[in-house]
Amino acid sequence: MHTGNSPLTLQHEADIHKLQQDLDQINKSLFDATAHTAILLVNHKGELLQTNNYFHQIFDSVMEPIYPCQIQALPISNTYGSCPSDTWFEFLTFKDERMLPKVEMTIHGKLLYFTVMSTVIDYKEGDSDKYRASYILSLTDITNVVELHKNEISISKELAYKQGIFDVTSEYIHNIGNIVTGAQHLSDRIIKNLEPMQFFFKFFDHIKEQLEGNKCLVKEHDLEEYVKNLKKIEMSLNIIESSLTDTIKNVLDSDMKNLQKAISNIATTIAYQQDLYKNTKNNMDEVVKFSELVTEIRSVIEPQLYKHSIALVLDIDPELAFKINRIHLFNGLLNLLKNSIHAVNSAYKEKHVFSKLIKITAKSIPVEGSFFELDMANDTIVMDENTIIIEVYDNGIGMDAETIKNIFLQGFTTKKDGHGLGLHSFANFLTGNGHTITCSSKGIGDGTLFLISIIPGSRL
Repeated sequence: MHTGNSPLTLQHEADIHKLQQDLDQINKSLFDATAHTAILLVNHKGELLQTNNYFHQIFDSVMEPIYPCQIQALPISNTYGSCPSDTWFEFLTFKDERMLPKVEMTIHGKLLYFTVMSTVIDYKEGDSDKYRASYILSLTDITNVVELHKNEISISKELAYKQGIFDVTSEYIHNIGNIVTGAQHLSDRIIKNLEPMQFFFKFFDHIKEQLEGNKCLVKEHDLEEYVKNLKKIEMSLNIIESSLTDTIKNVLDSDMKNLQKAISNIATTIAYQQDLYKNTKNNMDEVVKFSELVTEIRSVIEPQLYKHSIALVLDIDPELAFKINRIHLFNGLLNLLKNSIHAVNSAYKEKHVFSKLIKITAKSIPVEGSFFELDMANDTIVMDENTIIIEVYDNGIGMDAETIKNIFLQGFTTKKDGHGLGLHSFANFLTGNGHTITCSSKGIGDGTLFLISIIPGSRL
């Protein structure tokens, strides 16, 4: 008798095995889908009636060993504004369906995050005909999602930081170029001042030699008078020589000081840029005497002011001083003035104005109850509680409403060769430290006013 399985039976067994594998895969997929969700049934008192395995795996170690367990014993420490942390169960059971998008728990020293949903159902109490509200709660573990989100935020901040460094770097490199141009202008002036000096002194020496040599040609009875006149001439030449020396020395001293400041600005800007790349958090605020800062800025743009016949008017208290990041303020104001030069030239070309004017005004507005401190190094009184108002006005081409709206946005520029980084970087520095900058204009052809407020006690 043949007892082996027939081909048809084997085929059926194979089909059944395949169906069993498919079913197992479906069950596994369903399990994987709910493997990180705790499902539980609770009554209106918050007593656990039924739970799944995941709930036991995660929460048994932190739940009170009292039967029936209270769901309120879950160590929820933060509901992220949805409701007070100690009333989360009341919040979930206030309506038929409620949701807590994110709650935080600490289990065995590890932060876990869950989304909690509740759905109300009715259940019958024992053999009575009374029905009580009960709730199905689902706690879905979203810890991985939160961590991914945190990483995304961290990466976004890092990218923003790198972008900020790029913006500031681009603008500062551009400004270093302007400072170098100003330094070159000063060095050219020094050379021009030195050139005539050597010729004058050689010429004076030549005159003295000629006069001395001519003594042998003078008759003896005229020699005494000649020597007297020779001494007078030598004295006059000495006076002229001394006067020239003092004049040129004074000019050179002024130019050399400005040149040294320009070199110092370059070095400080580069050092600041290096600190940015090191990602240091050092507080770089220092006492800035504003009139001196503006003088340094003026020395940088003076060649452009002279070339385009632009009047720069200053209305600044010479003793006005306050604490701020000096390099940021220097580069920001330098950029504003470069923009003003461009604006007044444009207005002049289009015959909106017949004279070119830029005006910087700065004043200190005391705040009630303010205090002052004496800066011994600079011999100034620093009013830390005063609001400093700085205005930069030009009678240039002006702005329409759309330009004013976008003027501080990254990449926005009205210049053909502009890059839209200068005002953006300056505004970021000011607003990031609690200060303000605004721009106003009555329209095309009516000039522009930038108003900067340095707010006391705002620095981070």
